[in-house]
Amino acid sequence: MDSVVLSDYRSQGVGGKLIEARYDVIRKLNLRGLVAGSIPIDYSKVANHVTIEQYVHDVIAGTRFDTNLSKQLRKGFKVHGLIPNYTTEESCGGYGVEIVWDNPDYRPLRRSYPVAVPARRAFVVRPLPAPLMPRTA
Repeated sequence: MDSVVLSDYRSQGVGGKLIEARYDVIRKLNLRGLVAGSIPIDYSKVANHVTIEQYVHDVIAGTRFDTNLSKQLRKGFKVHGLIPNYTTEESCGGYGVEIVWDNPDYRPLRRSYPVAVPARRAFVVRPLPAPLMPRTA
């Protein structure tokens, strides 16, 4: 699922509120986190002289700002890789960036499964049949 903030509403905190709403749902459901694709929308400005790998590295390092990806990183996402042919959007050269947010409040559930307890039975020791008896020397 992609979410996009219309240009008239950008820089007003709308995108951040959408991300926080997702985080709230993830926390309530006690999910491990969120995997998403991000479009590095400013990549086209430098695509002629910077590789996508270097561009994303620079954004992660904070030496380059991307209108979309930088904000997502500030919200706690981590980059996990590139996704070629992610979109037909020309501003990013078709690339997407795989981003992951780990829920810091996630608590693994201890699952308890019913254990079948066998009914008690009387245990009778019977001698082995003759052919199975060990031979004594």
